[in-house]
Amino acid sequence: MKFTYRLLSCLLLLTALGCQKENGTVMPDQEASSSSTARVSTTNLRLKQMLVSGNNGGLGPMFTTTYFQYNQGNQLEKATAPTNTMAGKLTYEYTYDQQGRLSVYRVLNENSNNEGYVGTQSNFTRSTGKIVQSYARVQANGQLLPPYLEPNLKTTYHINGQGQIIEQIQEGIIRYGSETSQRVVYTYENGNVVRQKMVNAQGQTEFTISYKYDDKVNPFYQKSYLFDPALHCSRNNVVSTQFNNNSPQLRKYTYNTQGLPITQTYVSTGAVLKYVYEISEGSAVK
Repeated sequence: MKFTYRLLSCLLLLTALGCQKENGTVMPDQEASSSSTARVSTTNLRLKQMLVSGNNGGLGPMFTTTYFQYNQGNQLEKATAPTNTMAGKLTYEYTYDQQGRLSVYRVLNENSNNEGYVGTQSNFTRSTGKIVQSYARVQANGQLLPPYLEPNLKTTYHINGQGQIIEQIQEGIIRYGSETSQRVVYTYENGNVVRQKMVNAQGQTEFTISYKYDDKVNPFYQKSYLFDPALHCSRNNVVSTQFNNNSPQLRKYTYNTQGLPITQTYVSTGAVLKYVYEISEGSAVK
């Protein structure tokens, strides 16, 4: 559904916008270092690739083969994901302001459609405790146009004193032919997002998602990968996701000696996601 896709697209941005940074450390593998006592800051460990095997249909953009590129400041500059659609390869591009904050985010298809559309662009403005995201369509000739069918679309993120995004408000969305709004509220416990609740313009809760975690290092924590706040604003790795009162969807992990996951298995389908890491200096960590 277009509504579900739009909500997911907004969730893709929460990490780059909000999570507070701290200076944690983890132990690298001995194969990745000449010294078994060497310590590497989590801010110097980054994902190089995510590789999928098995049936990953319907598991979302974080469970797909993806390749990451970084700028000289160790910020995510580009992520690419092959697709089997006419649109071709999907590319995410990130531009930062002088303070190192995300200012422009683009999602581009390799090929345009019949109307010349190749993707979307988001721009961000900031004030105390708040970030506002505006949207545009990107044409193949570089022209920016208002969002198709939703020209007044914008998203406002509210941030608490710990730098965590606690609420997301979307305005100008179209549902059942009328313009309306919706908001998503996030609840944190022990540094992890344990619940998100979507509330419509009438104040009614439309759905909730609950999360449980392991006690290991989350490789996405505080990194500017753009997928899901439960991944990027949480210290640990999601092992259970429950939509309303449905049966929870479970994930199993294997870990390296640092406590970082090296594989994730989606239990219900058997699909496996392999993580390949690198240290910012260029050494590979798997």
